[in-house]
Amino acid sequence: MSIIDETKIFAKKAGLDVVRVTSAEPFTDAARRVKEQIRRGLRPKWNVETIDAYCDPRSALPSARSIIVAAECYLTSEPVDLSRPGDPHGRIARYTWRNYYHDVKVKLEKVATFLKKKTRQTNVRFRCYSNGPLAEKPMAERAGVGWYGKNGIIITRDYGSWVVLGALITNIELEEDGPLDESCGNCRNCVKACPTGALIEPYVLDMPKCLQYITHKQGVMPTSVREIWGNRLYGCMVCQDVCPLNCRVKPKNRKPRYGCVGPSLSLAQILQMTGKEYRERFHENQIGEWWVSFGAIQRNAAVALGNIGDSSAVPALSKVLIRSRSFIVRGHTAWALGKIGGQNAKLALKEALVKERNPYVQIEIENALKS
Repeated sequence: MSIIDETKIFAKKAGLDVVRVTSAEPFTDAARRVKEQIRRGLRPKWNVETIDAYCDPRSALPSARSIIVAAECYLTSEPVDLSRPGDPHGRIARYTWRNYYHDVKVKLEKVATFLKKKTRQTNVRFRCYSNGPLAEKPMAERAGVGWYGKNGIIITRDYGSWVVLGALITNIELEEDGPLDESCGNCRNCVKACPTGALIEPYVLDMPKCLQYITHKQGVMPTSVREIWGNRLYGCMVCQDVCPLNCRVKPKNRKPRYGCVGPSLSLAQILQMTGKEYRERFHENQIGEWWVSFGAIQRNAAVALGNIGDSSAVPALSKVLIRSRSFIVRGHTAWALGKIGGQNAKLALKEALVKERNPYVQIEIENALKS
C-alpha cells in the first residue's frame, strides 16, 4: 500500500470524511475569476498581490509540491431554533454551530504528523489551514473533493455542501487525484431561492447582496432586506436548504466541543451585551472573530426581534434605543419597535425621539411611529 493510501485511511479514521490530493500549482483560473468579480463590483476590492497570494499555495509554503484537501461533514439532527416563550432566539447558520474549521485543522495536523513519520525524511514541511488565507474551494475542486454548485459552494458526493474544507500543504510530492466529472446539471433551485437575488446567474454571486455577507458587515440594512430577514442572527443557508443533494444527506451528528454556539442565541441577551462581553463569550467561534462586526450582530438581533413581533422584547429594545452608542443599532432598534407596535413601544419611541440627535435615527424613529 502506498504512503498516500495509508495516509488517507488514517485521515478518515481521524474523522475527515473526504480526503483527496492535488498539486500545489497556482490556481490561476480562480485568481482570474476573483479579479473579474471585483471589476464587476460583485465583491469587495483586494489588491492584485493579495489575490495572487490567496490563489497560490506557495505563498504559504514556498517549497510546496502537493496539497491534501479534506472535507468534514457538519450536518446534525439537532433542532434549528431553541426559542422559548418570552425568550425569542436568532438563528445561526449550521456551519458555525461549532468551530468545525478548528476541528478540521486539528485533524489535518495529526495527518501531517502521521505522514512525516511515514516518509522518514528530515526536511519535510507542512502548513495546515481551514478557513485560512488560501483559496480552499479551488483546491477542493481540482482534487476531486467535490464540484462547484451554482451557489458557488463546493458539493461533495456523499455529504452535499454540508461540509467545511481544509488543506494540508506539503513539500512532499504525492500521487494526485483528478477532478470529478460531475455537476448540478439543470438544477437551479439555489439560484431561484436566494432571498435577495444575490445569485445573479449560476456560479456568480453579488456578494454585497448576500444575506450571509450582510450578517457580519456594519451598515444600514435596507428596509426591503429587513422584511425578509426573518429571525436570522448570523448567516444564511437558503441556497443549501433547497439543494436536492443536501436533502438526501444523513446527519453525521459530529459535535466537536470547541467553539460551541448552538443553533440559535437569545436575542435579548445579545442586545444586552457589551462588545467586550461578546468577544469573550464567543472568541472560540467564527462569530466572535475580529472581522465580524459586533454592531452588525446587534443590528441583526434588533431586526430579528422586529420580525418575530414578540412584545416581551420591548423592554430590551427600549433600553438599547436610549443607551447604544451605535447609531446603526439605534436606528434598527427603532424599526423593530415600530414593527412590534403597542403602547409601550410607541412610548419608548416618543421618549427616544426627544433625546436623539442623529438625523438618521430621528428618521427611523419617526417612521416607526407612523407604522
